[in-house]
Amino acid sequence: MPDWTIISLGNRFRGDDSVGPYVLNCLRSCVGSRAECIENGGDMAQLLEQWRHRQVCVVDAVQDDTRSSGDIVCLDGLATSMPQSLCTTSSHGLNLSEAVELGRLTDALPRRLTIYAICGENFSMGCGLTPTVQAAAYTVEQRILQLIQG
Repeated sequence: MPDWTIISLGNRFRGDDSVGPYVLNCLRSCVGSRAECIENGGDMAQLLEQWRHRQVCVVDAVQDDTRSSGDIVCLDGLATSMPQSLCTTSSHGLNLSEAVELGRLTDALPRRLTIYAICGENFSMGCGLTPTVQAAAYTVEQRILQLIQG
């Protein structure tokens, strides 16, 4: 089993919500056997099994009126509570913060959880990434590569 698991959240057909799958696709060819790449469309129950007892990076888009499009929020998901402004759902029924709490209750947490939340602007169906989110995606991709190589 690889040392790391990279999990993308989001809907690849909903504008900036597709940033998770976009980053994951960019990383697949770079990480080789060092990381397993999993696309999760927002099924938080499945997420609990996908990350259980692993070292995990999660990439997701968020809507946050207090931040600018393309802003990147990086959190240690096990040590830091997600700010309330990042807990609104886009295409998920359960948000990431709620999934972490459920994981605590059911012994389904990862060993390590690094969350990259990219603030989006346009979540319309059929749209691509906005330029600011695409630029942020590249930054997150580089940060994840550094993390799993270190």
